Amino acid sequence: MTLVLLLAACGDKAADTAFTTTTVVDTAWVRPGCGDGVVDPGEACDDGRDNSNSAPDACREDCALASCGDAIVDGGEACDDGANLGGDGCDPLCRVETGPGEVEINDTPDAADPLPEDGIFGSLAEDDVDCFALEVPTCGAVEALLDDGFGACTAEATVGLHDPDGVMVATGSTEADGCARLDPAEASGARWLDAGTYAVCVEGLEGYPVPGYRLVASTVDSLALGMPLPDDLDGDGIPAQCDDDDDGDGVPDAEDNCPDLPNGDGAVSPTTENDGFIRHWLTIGPFEGRESPEGCLPTEDDLLGDDAAAAPALGDAVDDLQWTVVISNENRIDYVRDYGFVSAPREVYGAVYVHSETERDLTLALGPDDGARAWLNGEQVLTVTGCQGTNVDQFTAEVTLLAGWNRLLIKIFDQGGGWGTFARFKDGDTPVTDLELSLDPSGPWIPGQSDLDDDGIGDVCDDTPLG
Repeated sequence: MTLVLLLAACGDKAADTAFTTTTVVDTAWVRPGCGDGVVDPGEACDDGRDNSNSAPDACREDCALASCGDAIVDGGEACDDGANLGGDGCDPLCRVETGPGEVEINDTPDAADPLPEDGIFGSLAEDDVDCFALEVPTCGAVEALLDDGFGACTAEATVGLHDPDGVMVATGSTEADGCARLDPAEASGARWLDAGTYAVCVEGLEGYPVPGYRLVASTVDSLALGMPLPDDLDGDGIPAQCDDDDDGDGVPDAEDNCPDLPNGDGAVSPTTENDGFIRHWLTIGPFEGRESPEGCLPTEDDLLGDDAAAAPALGDAVDDLQWTVVISNENRIDYVRDYGFVSAPREVYGAVYVHSETERDLTLALGPDDGARAWLNGEQVLTVTGCQGTNVDQFTAEVTLLAGWNRLLIKIFDQGGGWGTFARFKDGDTPVTDLELSLDPSGPWIPGQSDLDDDGIGDVCDDTPLG
């Protein structure tokens, strides 16, 4: 308020109309504290009446400095929505996010948002998880990087990869540079993937919040990583996870009644071309509760009726057991894989028919775990009484292969632990690699798509081929 005083001059009646004007300005009283224009303890600034919650770069009405997160776009800021969170177009440092943001609710793999090719921005509250869907081709690998979208890293976080069933198959965490990444060269579960929709999920380390992040993920060809091939059953350079014909027998897996063992149009009679080792066998077992007569020597019981004369065929039965096919992808035959469900002591038989073009004096070499008996054409040619692990060519016998088909039968006893054998013929120190093998006592064997019991499982991989 302004007060004006008019004062008349004294002493001269002629001048009684002259006045002197004095103006008094009334300044409002301001309570000491924020807004008084004085920066008091606890205040970052105080511009008095110029404090403003709407003017850029002004001291705010609570005497705080203008800053990112106050919902006013100040100098040096490209945006300010007051949220201090990413994923909404303005990141926690008031920079414009140049890409789409996440859409909640996306906390589980089955609720995953689509993941754009150029990445997505987001933020994590405490114990939050954000998941994004990514299409992966056959034999693909997934790589992912978590940063702030502007060349720096985020708060510590993890990146997990979930398969189409929602199962986590790989994870990546914060590395030495401070950024979290999933590297398929390091995480085996992120490569050699089946085709399908996978989920890449982001969460803060130990559930801590992450104010803002950008996730970029993509697929690469697993073969391009230069990593060792896993489970290449047919040796064609394509792992089973990526192969439409795992066993290379000419029958696509979708139509193959034994997709892991060759029994199709492209299958051929087996040979000893793998360093002479016999990998194809008819087997029968396990025979339980057997008592060894000496050390780990197999029992003397003729469990096949007349062991020396036995000439089994696929599906032949002994009591409630049947002769089945065992084909190993390795030189060692592992009986624990198929028969380890019974406790030691235990026994198993193996039979194979071996064709030689001429009569030949050779060496039969076994490496059994534990003891063994071996018959060739009905004659017992080798016994092993010791208890030991499998070792290549550990026990040998001099034998004669007849011209034509020969019948080899082995009986392997196990006292516990590992259970298996190596078996091959040698000519001096040289493995014999030109022998044809058969699992049919009548002659050559070409494993086809036969299914004797019509159960949809091919005889080659059926534990009970006759039902």
